[in-house]
Amino acid sequence: MVIGRLIYDTCSLRACTLTCRSWYNAAVPHLHHTLTIETFPRFGDSAWPHPLRQMHRLGLLPLVKKFWTRGYDYSSTGLSPKLFSDRILRHFSALSGVQELEMDYPDIPNFVPRIRRYFNHFLPTVQSLVLRGPKGSPRQIIYFIGFFQHLQNLRLVNTWANPQDESMDDSTLIPLFVPPLRGWLSATSFTKLGLLNDMINLFGGIRFRYMNLLNVDGLRILLGACVGTLEYLILDPTDPWGGSPSWEACEF
Repeated sequence: MVIGRLIYDTCSLRACTLTCRSWYNAAVPHLHHTLTIETFPRFGDSAWPHPLRQMHRLGLLPLVKKFWTRGYDYSSTGLSPKLFSDRILRHFSALSGVQELEMDYPDIPNFVPRIRRYFNHFLPTVQSLVLRGPKGSPRQIIYFIGFFQHLQNLRLVNTWANPQDESMDDSTLIPLFVPPLRGWLSATSFTKLGLLNDMINLFGGIRFRYMNLLNVDGLRILLGACVGTLEYLILDPTDPWGGSPSWEACEF
């Protein structure tokens, strides 16, 4: 009960770990709930793969519930297979309890051919996925999303239509699973209509209960697809692509 009141107080949690073994066992999962790794090399000890190595050495990776590979712009190095050696991949595979996976500018086309090699350990646990500026064609991105068979929540940020990506689209690429997608959808600066249509068609529809949308091309398609399940909708009244003052927050 004491630890439960301190879960957002890092300094107090660290002090609690020094009290006794039972307090250590209760506090340490909250201290290591979130792991953020920079994929931009200039960040030194916080850059890939240094935090991964350190936490693996201490046996803390199974405690991580939220994992975020953080980038800064589309041209910088996002998470890609080039960042993995066999040893780093073994460390990465120790992230066995992750429920929230967040990736900035992931190189999805190069992950797709061997997706199980890199992400199979996330399959039983991941329920929320955030993709910021994902690289790849609509089918490649849908294939990646569909790999997480228990996925409930999805956030797509800066998902722009790119003619070069569209030219690589492969209509034979079918998702391995149909995730439930019954939680929330958050989309910001989204123009990949092909991705939206493929998600609805290949997953047999989408069933989100909550939506938070800003600058989304295809707003009517989304609302029509979720007409039977949508309970709460948030739109920005200044959004030139579909927001209006009367729709700022709507309960259904």
